[in-house]
Amino acid sequence: MLDDDERAALRDIQRRLADDDPDFARSFVAGARRLARAATPLLPQEAYTIMTVFSAAFAVISLLAGSPFVALLFAGLSGWIWYARSRRAEERP
Repeated sequence: MLDDDERAALRDIQRRLADDDPDFARSFVAGARRLARAATPLLPQEAYTIMTVFSAAFAVISLLAGSPFVALLFAGLSGWIWYARSRRAEERP
């Protein structure tokens, strides 16, 4: 981690770079965006569907086996996976 003086110096360098050569500074921003997207790989839609089906099936099996708490956990997992799937679908280019 950088201390306050180092952060201030870094901000000053970044500001001067942006003032001197805006295209050069923009190239770093575009590269950082590409790296951020590459750092979070997207699972295929089929993987989300398979995980949802299996977790829902385990919820039903747990409920039939007489374990409502575990069934509730699997049902919550199914909902969370479904939500993640819909969010990833919105983010895809």
